[in-house]
Amino acid sequence: MIFETLTGQLSVVITLALGVLLIVLYPLIHKENRYFAWISFVMGIVVILLLLWFTFGNEVIRDLILHHGLQ
Repeated sequence: MIFETLTGQLSVVITLALGVLLIVLYPLIHKENRYFAWISFVMGIVVILLLLWFTFGNEVIRDLILHHGLQ
């Protein structure tokens, strides 16, 4: 049971980190190629929005977060 919770929390952190990394890399990539920079920026936003949608879209997870917080 504890490993399932740990795996879920770790996957959320990794997904969030990937989305933020794609957004943060935007200025560095923009110097080289504007199109790849915009693709990176948009994909970072899409990854974060999908993570939030999957997390808060699930009724059980949303109820647990609202009642117990992010412990």
